[in-house]
Amino acid sequence: MRVKSCTWMLGGLGAIVLAGCSSTGSNSAGKSTNYRSNYTAKSNPTTDAGRGTPSLGDPERPAAWVLVDGKRGTYREQDGHKQLQWVVEDAVTPSPTFRVEGYQPLLGNPRDFRFILKTVESPTGSDIAYAVSASKGTFSPGKEYSLLRPGDNFVIRNWTTGDVVREIAPLPAGTYVLAADVRNERAGKATAAVTYFTVGEE
Repeated sequence: MRVKSCTWMLGGLGAIVLAGCSSTGSNSAGKSTNYRSNYTAKSNPTTDAGRGTPSLGDPERPAAWVLVDGKRGTYREQDGHKQLQWVVEDAVTPSPTFRVEGYQPLLGNPRDFRFILKTVESPTGSDIAYAVSASKGTFSPGKEYSLLRPGDNFVIRNWTTGDVVREIAPLPAGTYVLAADVRNERAGKATAAVTYFTVGEE
C-alpha cells in the first residue's frame, strides 16, 4: 500500500488540522457509560508495536486507535522516525464501519470525538474531504459506527464547501486517512488517532 506521511497537530478547539503531507515509499450513538477497553499496559497496539506504554502527549506512543471494518492497523516508521499513522493493511468495504478504542488508564471514557476523513490517493482522481463531529458528550467508545452515516448526533460537513450533509456517499476505490481527536472533556484529557485505510476495487 502506498501512503503519505502527514504532519498532524491539534488546533485550539481540539480540531485536528492537517499541517502538511509528503509522499513516502510504496508499500445513532448509544448512551452507554460502561466503556471497558480490552487493552492493558502489556497488551495494546502501541506496546505490541514495540513503542512502550501509550501516552497522551507523545505522538510516537498513541493512546487511542480507530479500527475500520473491525480491522486493526500496524504502525510504520519512516527514515527511522516512528509515525503516528496506523495503517490498515487489508482492503475495507466502500461503506465501512469504524470503532474507537482508547487506553482507559489515561483517557478514561472519552465521550467527545471528531475526525477528518480525506482522500490520500485515488486511482480515479476523486478527492473527498469531510469534517465529522459528535455532539458533546454523546460519543460511545467501543461501539461500531457507520463511517458514512454515524448517527443523528453527528454533524457531517463537506470540508471543501462547508455544507452540512446528511451522509457521505460510498467511498470510491483508493486510500483514505481518518484523523481523529479523541477527547474526555470531563477529565480534560485528549489524544490524536490517525488511521490510513484502503477501499478496494469492486
